[in-house]
Amino acid sequence: MNKSEQIFRILQKNRLIAFLAAKSVEDCIIAYETLSPLGIILEIAFRTQAALEGIRATLKKYPDALIMAGTVMTPNQAESAIEAGVSGIISADYIPDVVDVCVRADIMAVPGGLSDAGKQLVQKAHLYGCDFQALKDRYPYQWVYKLFPATTADLKFISLSRAYKAAYKGLQMVYTGGISLTNLHELVQYDPEGIFCGSAVTKSIDSPEKMKEEAQKWLEIIHQ
Repeated sequence: MNKSEQIFRILQKNRLIAFLAAKSVEDCIIAYETLSPLGIILEIAFRTQAALEGIRATLKKYPDALIMAGTVMTPNQAESAIEAGVSGIISADYIPDVVDVCVRADIMAVPGGLSDAGKQLVQKAHLYGCDFQALKDRYPYQWVYKLFPATTADLKFISLSRAYKAAYKGLQMVYTGGISLTNLHELVQYDPEGIFCGSAVTKSIDSPEKMKEEAQKWLEIIHQ
């Protein structure tokens, strides 16, 4: 079982990703040490200078760690994250070159957006040289799409997921953007099998105990 298969199984079981825009390398290590025992997958976003080094440092200290790189928007970023040892790549949009890099390395690619679920699945199947059913059966960690943004102050886009699931049976949806403890219960009710991602989980990075308490609140709602 490769790392993408491992991380995908954890995501399907525990259904929570903690989004971290790290200010320092130490932030990455602290977040991993705090959240991993709870079964929460850490997504370290390529929004800051500390992201890549933080991934490297965390995996150097914990070689078996399962970590995702987030906000990966270029093939160079994808290649660097994969070389560092991540188990999956998440993007804010569907970027074909990033999907290409991930699939060729057999690393889970999770493109995001509101309209490209099918396009990225077509590309993945083409790169693996298989049809949709084989992609779903052989590479379930690629049968996934991120709905982003899931919600805004005025609009909710989560209803789009039902259309995607009707067209692509069993598609695993990841929801991120605008998610908080205030609306998490409603979103979980809408998709009881969804995976949810929030930056609020790591907002108390300077206080690991508070971060742990926040994470446990998210888990309680997701699994109630």
